[in-house]
Amino acid sequence: MAWHEIMNLIATPIQQLMHIPEGHKFVETLGWQPGIWGALFIVVACLFVIPAKAPLTDLEWMISGGSAVLGLVLAGYEVHRRRNRTVLVKTGGCIAVFRNGRHDLTLAPGEINVEKAGIVIMLKIGVPLGACAAMFTAIGVIGILRDKAVNADNLIILSLGLACGASLVSAAWTRFSCVHLRVPIKGSRWLAEETVLIPTFRLNELFPV
Repeated sequence: MAWHEIMNLIATPIQQLMHIPEGHKFVETLGWQPGIWGALFIVVACLFVIPAKAPLTDLEWMISGGSAVLGLVLAGYEVHRRRNRTVLVKTGGCIAVFRNGRHDLTLAPGEINVEKAGIVIMLKIGVPLGACAAMFTAIGVIGILRDKAVNADNLIILSLGLACGASLVSAAWTRFSCVHLRVPIKGSRWLAEETVLIPTFRLNELFPV
């Protein structure tokens, strides 16, 4: 399909993103941070309620209920953002930006900036997550081995360690295997631009050298 045909599709009242060839589309890559922490809060809520042998106190119900609500909100956000990924479409010498399945704006390549990975920021995020993952996982496993039983407290601590480890893996994957692009947003009152991740190996397709 020629680039002028793609432009015609973009200009139609119904924004037919599905009809644009896959080779011209750069679908946003996403990590799993909201899903990871949403799953953790849901697990914590369940571990407060399911193994309880006595009626829960008001405080325990508040913690369990709050954790469940927060977990469901994060899980819902994860589903929502995956169903509404930003898509960049290469159209000749320009790049069309689709948001929520509809054409938002068309940019020149120079209007999209590549965000450089800062080693200091990476260490500030990675070191604490790695330390927490190792510490909480070790405490949870030691508690289970010491008590010779699997109880809610040990499982919550172990779940926290596993969530930190999964979060670290997700952060490392999105940082090292993806390029972070700063893409302007049309008509937003809150954000002038957003970060859009695409696989590193496709960067030269979007911005030919």
